[in-house]
Amino acid sequence: MPVEVIGIDHVFVAVRDMERSEEFYDRVMGVLGFRKGQGPLAGDPHFFYHNRQFVYSLRPAGEGTPDHDPYAPGLHHLCFRVADEEAVDRAASKLAEAGVEATEPRYYPEYGPDYYATFFEDPDGIRLEIVGDSAGRKLVRERWDELEGFVDPVQRLLARDAQRAPAALDLKRGNLFSGAAPARGEAFEELAKLRNVALERIVSSATPALDLYDQAQDEWVVLLRGGAKLEIAGETLELRTGDYLLLPAHTPHRVLETEAGSLWLAVHVHPE
Repeated sequence: MPVEVIGIDHVFVAVRDMERSEEFYDRVMGVLGFRKGQGPLAGDPHFFYHNRQFVYSLRPAGEGTPDHDPYAPGLHHLCFRVADEEAVDRAASKLAEAGVEATEPRYYPEYGPDYYATFFEDPDGIRLEIVGDSAGRKLVRERWDELEGFVDPVQRLLARDAQRAPAALDLKRGNLFSGAAPARGEAFEELAKLRNVALERIVSSATPALDLYDQAQDEWVVLLRGGAKLEIAGETLELRTGDYLLLPAHTPHRVLETEAGSLWLAVHVHPE
């Protein structure tokens, strides 16, 4: 029976200039809720940033050693996971306030359908990332005891789930967060139609079509991830993750701007 690892206990990073790195990491780790300790180990000064999960430590690099190269053997980057997309947004905003230059948070569908992150570097070029908890990570945590085998256990679990669905019920199953963003415009998928009500999944690219819509049906829509700017009856409205609105029939509207990978769920209520 294998020995189960229950967490990362500590990560030690060698830095060229302890004072410069201390000043940088004091700002970063303060934003991320760590506490700080310091003291010598084997005669060398160390800084210890710790939260309830693990310790991130700084120690001096050896004299004459090469600079950090993320593409040489060793650490490529380190990623901190936070609760959700809103936490990523708050972290990026607070990093900016602290003078730390980080990328604008956004979705990276090439890494996963709900992968939302921001990236930055420390003074030695060590790449750091903050990512929101994802559906894939949650599935592994919640259903760990159901995983079988060493190679591709998650894929086998999902395959077993699909086989268990009774074919006679003709279940229409799927995952709202699956699939990549289209190159242009929006991708529409009807999920279900119940009498005069239709449920639709919409995935946006970064280049909306700018078509003006004037629909015969009422529409309720919620933005599940990403961001967008709409023109509704001549007025401009910005939406972020979690925002929803009701568009009564024949309300003229168009999509002006969208973040790549923005995901919508729309409910269309057609006339009887």
